[in-house]
Amino acid sequence: MTTQTLNIRSAGHDDLDACFGLYREVQEIHVAARPDLFKPPMLDDSFRHLIGDAIDAEHKGVLLAWHDAVAVGMAIYEFTRLDPTGVYLIDRPILWLESVVVSADYRGKGCGKALMDLLKRLAAENGVETLALEAWRFNEAAQAWFERQGFTTHSNTMMAVIGDD
Repeated sequence: MTTQTLNIRSAGHDDLDACFGLYREVQEIHVAARPDLFKPPMLDDSFRHLIGDAIDAEHKGVLLAWHDAVAVGMAIYEFTRLDPTGVYLIDRPILWLESVVVSADYRGKGCGKALMDLLKRLAAENGVETLALEAWRFNEAAQAWFERQGFTTHSNTMMAVIGDD
């Protein structure tokens, strides 16, 4: 596969099954690593709302990458602000990447880079200089890939489980 055969477009409501297939693939990685934290993927009202809201909202979007008739990549994004309160951080617009996924069979073939290049272009066209996302520590492959795309770690989220000791 080359990027010439890759078609990236905004998802529509009729793309729900394609979106779910990609979501399921990455969600299963998360569930396998942290079943205490992540829900098994389900094509339920919550998922339909997540995708439908991102498709319908003016400040959100879903991109789907297609190779022929196969959905091979997806990005869910939102134009938001670094600190809308203006209290903690120097506020600025950001493009928040809710999810970026490339099907396992298509990784390393340019799909992810093409999605990221398009996201960077969308950000620039909207006056946004910063892309941000959350990458789970257990997903070292994703972290390494995001670093190759220019992302750096700027904070760590820490959790403490309170209960039976």
